[in-house]
Formats: sequence, structure tokens, C-alpha cells
Amino acid sequence: MKENFDSLFDPAIIRDTIAFYETRDRWQEILNYRKLTAETGHVDNLFYGDSITDIWPLHEFFPNHSLLNRGIGGDNVHGLYYRLHDDVYPYTPKRVFILIGINGIEQEKQLIIDRTRAVAQLIKERGSEVWLGSILPLRHPDAWDRFQYQSKIVEINAEQAEWSRANLDGYLDYHSLLKDAEGQLAAEYARPDGTHLTFEAYRKMSALVRPLLA
Repeated sequence: MKENFDSLFDPAIIRDTIAFYETRDRWQEILNYRKLTAETGHVDNLFYGDSITDIWPLHEFFPNHSLLNRGIGGDNVHGLYYRLHDDVYPYTPKRVFILIGINGIEQEKQLIIDRTRAVAQLIKERGSEVWLGSILPLRHPDAWDRFQYQSKIVEINAEQAEWSRANLDGYLDYHSLLKDAEGQLAAEYARPDGTHLTFEAYRKMSALVRPLLA
């Protein structure tokens, strides 16, 4: 049965997200790429998320695979919901890898969980296999003062891992892969802002994803 999750998503946040897009060079790139949708056609793997996905050099790590990067820096789960009809569905991807949650981490925990699950379910209802990735750890001090939510991130990840394994095609535990002994984003994987990732972090993440690619 097709589900409608409109009531889960705040129209005001969606409007603010759209206004934010207009300030981003990446948004203009995405708008241009959408002009190629008909020519691009079906892709096997689609990566969907925020800046962690946007900056991931996917074609370098996976040069022999059919894939698209549909990450936008600063995006949130409302943005993913808003973009589904333009940035996911037209490509009928075989597999979708979602990585979202750090932007908006200050919001109520259950809403973060429910909204992320809604996006994943909607994609799965369209026939794609879906893997949900964990929210990544942060390194103190982070540039956006979100280190205070470290324990909340761990709690959300635990709930999403159990749900994803039961309802999706799998769960990608990037958090455990990249944290240090104190639970922070390990120094060798953290850029100076405490949130974004080094090349070595992407090597680790790519090794985890590679066996799952179509």
C-alpha cells in the first residue's frame, strides 16, 4: 500500500529549505543535471543526502559502476522528501544509499527518526532497494556547535539500525567505522570543522559500500 507522509513534514521547514537551496552553488548544478534526466535514464546506484554525500568522490571510488550523486551541502530530511520526484524517482535506481540527519539534529528525536524512515519507505515503494546510513560522529569542537548531540546521534542510530534491518535492505554503520575510542569522529577522519570528512574516511566508507553496489 502506498503511504502518504505529508503530515510528517513541516511546510515552513520545506519553504526554508527551498530558500536555502537558492543560496547554494550545488543547487544550481543539480538544476542543470536535471536537464539531462531523460538522456541519463536508469542508473543502478543513487547516493542521496547532504554535504557528506555531495563531497564524496563517488566516481573516483566506484569508476566501474552506474551511479549518481544527489547530495546537496546543508540539506536535511525535509529536503530529501521535497526532492524525491526530481532527484530519485526519474532514474528508477536499483539501489539507493541514504545518508542524512546531522542537519536538523536539534529537532525532536522521534520526528527525525520518523521522517527519515518515511523517505526510505517512499523510495522502497517505488521498487528500489534501500540502505540507510548512520549519522556520523562529530569531533570536538565542531563548527556548528552540534557536539552536544553526540549521545542523541548514538540513540537515533541504534533505533534506525534495528528498523532498517527489518524493513529495508540493510543498514550502513558508518558511525562505528569512523569513531575513535572516545566516540568522536577520529582525528584522521575529521576535517577542521569537526563534521566533514577526509579522504581516508571516504576510503573506509567506500570499502563498506562497495560490496553492495549493483
